[in-house]
Amino acid sequence: MTNDNSDRKKLVKRLAIIISFIIASILGINVKDFFPSDSEQGQTSTSILEWLTEDTKTGSQESVDGALIVHMIDVGQGDGFLLVQDGRTALVDCGTASAGEDIVKYLQDLGISSIDYVFGTHPHDDHMGGMYEVITNFDIGKVIIPEINNVEVTSNWYLKLMKELKDGGYQVEHPKLGSVYDLGEALIKVIGPIQEPTSNKNDYSIVLKVSFGEMDMIMTGDAEKTVEKDILEAGEDLEAEILKVGHHGSDTSTSEEFLEAINPDYALISAEVGNKYKHPIISVMEELKERDILVYRTDESGTVIVTITADNISFSCTPGDYLSGTQLKEREEE
Repeated sequence: MTNDNSDRKKLVKRLAIIISFIIASILGINVKDFFPSDSEQGQTSTSILEWLTEDTKTGSQESVDGALIVHMIDVGQGDGFLLVQDGRTALVDCGTASAGEDIVKYLQDLGISSIDYVFGTHPHDDHMGGMYEVITNFDIGKVIIPEINNVEVTSNWYLKLMKELKDGGYQVEHPKLGSVYDLGEALIKVIGPIQEPTSNKNDYSIVLKVSFGEMDMIMTGDAEKTVEKDILEAGEDLEAEILKVGHHGSDTSTSEEFLEAINPDYALISAEVGNKYKHPIISVMEELKERDILVYRTDESGTVIVTITADNISFSCTPGDYLSGTQLKEREEE
């Protein structure tokens, strides 16, 4: 299933170029100064008209083949996202400790035996609890987790995981702002957090921008509005077709300004039916509805698989409702 918003965005960009061309012509400005030379375009044609009629590229990659497949795995109340491109794999969060075995089985059923990158966005059980099961059942390239400086984490699952990472000879990396990881022809860039967090574990969340061709996805873990504000003020290009909604749709995240900057066509929400936190919250869902953002959520559809090509996005299911977690539970109980 696709949305016309992406096509509209391309059209708007092309019209802006054409309008600039017309204004420059009226003012008598040499319009060639506004357009790339042959060497910049990597083309043999010098026709401005031909250049205007080509697709305007929004990302750093001008041409990609195949597809980036994103699995939003139903891990209950938590996050677990598998990204696959050209045989390379990344796992962003691993669900809870109790969901670890389920993620392992899901990956094994797909025929996966190795994972190039395992990201743990922040030290909460619903994001990193299942990581021990994952790293002990697959060949792992890199484990990428935040460096925890200002909080003490004493949970049994975390201590067990840290001991395994220390004793097991894994390649562990604390990501730096601006770091880029290649996943086939996809790129995974670290865009947050900007400031070193204090005591709020959610704000340790690694914020990622995933790019494939013209398509982009923002993944925020549980980063809250303070982190969102810092990223906005840093001037990062946030425009993306897909947003992994922060903190399972809690009102601690997804500020209006952040959502405006991303301007997504689609939203992904990972939450459990009837969860005690009432995620997603009605105010967040109403904001998504007001902006005509199509929502895909595990509490309605189970695991959701997204297929991203260079210029198109499709889903394994139909969009979900704009109900809050409470409203969805009430509907399920009727």
